[in-house]
This record gives sequence, C-alpha cells and structure tokens, in this order.
Amino acid sequence: MLTAYIDESLRRRPHDDSVYAMAAVITHSADHNDIRLALESLRLGKHGRLHWRDESPSHRLDIAETVAKLPLHGIVTVRIHDKNVRHERARRLCLERLLYELDAGGAERVILESRYTEDRLDRSLLTSLRRSRRVSLTMEVSWASPYDEPLLWAADAVVGATTWWLDGQPRYFDALADQIRVICLE
Repeated sequence: MLTAYIDESLRRRPHDDSVYAMAAVITHSADHNDIRLALESLRLGKHGRLHWRDESPSHRLDIAETVAKLPLHGIVTVRIHDKNVRHERARRLCLERLLYELDAGGAERVILESRYTEDRLDRSLLTSLRRSRRVSLTMEVSWASPYDEPLLWAADAVVGATTWWLDGQPRYFDALADQIRVICLE
C-alpha cells in the first residue's frame, strides 16, 4: 500500500514575497518500520521529534543525506505569494494540488501533520474535493502528531530543504533532489 505523509512550511519574508510549501513523502507500507527506525536514530538527546528549523546546519545535512537514502520519494507544491495573500489561502492551493497528485499517483492513504483545531479547514477542503470528484472517495486521509509519527519528520525535512533552496541555500535540497518533484503554483 502506498502511503503519503504531509507537512508544510511557511517562510514569511518581510522584504519579498512569502513562500508556502507543502511536501508529501510517499512510501510503501512494507518500508515504514525501517524508515521510522532510520529517522528515530537521527534524534538528538531527549528531543521528542526532529524538526527542520530547530536543527543545526550540520545536523540538517545529516538528515537530508539520510532521507535521500530511504525508500521514498516526494512531491512538493509551492506557492509564492505577496503579503496580501493569507497563508491559509496558499495552504489550500498547495494541499488541493498535492491531494490531486497523490490520488492520481495511487496513494491509498494520506497522513497530514495535525494542526489540531485548524484540521477542520483541511477536512472542509477534502470534502469539497471529493464532492467535485477532484479526489477519489477511496483515498483515506487522516491527521497525526509528529510526536506520534516519525514519518512526518521526513516530510518536514523535504519541505524544509525545499524552502531553504528557494531562499538561495541549495545544500540540503541538492542532497534530496533526485527524490523530489517540485510543482510551483500560480
């Protein structure tokens, strides 16, 4: 079974357009336990999870190089927008395209990093996409905490590396580039 794990990144740039990106890492369920073990081995100290923005530059490179060796691939949707566009609008556009791509690619299950009370906004979008038949009814979609699901850390690394690349820091993205397809949205 193909499963996708999704995380997002918002880069507010005070003197330029902002970047909203959403990444899905797609894996076969048979590989999940091995991937989880590899990701958990990257945690430092007593941290409950990996989080791209909290890691040191050298550890980010270790994370990117480790993820690049894992049996997964990624899709990243990116929306570059001015400060007049609300980030929730950019999120909806990124998530809509990402869910479409995952459904078309045969993902049977999708797990998004939970935003807790704001998950209702994603559920509303999903309902709309299903009613308009832009996403099938058979694709299972759920939400999870990154403290409970280490596979979300891989999506966090992919989306983090992508937004840093867009900010002119290609080092991490370069390590992952062969596994990532980036879709820029208008």
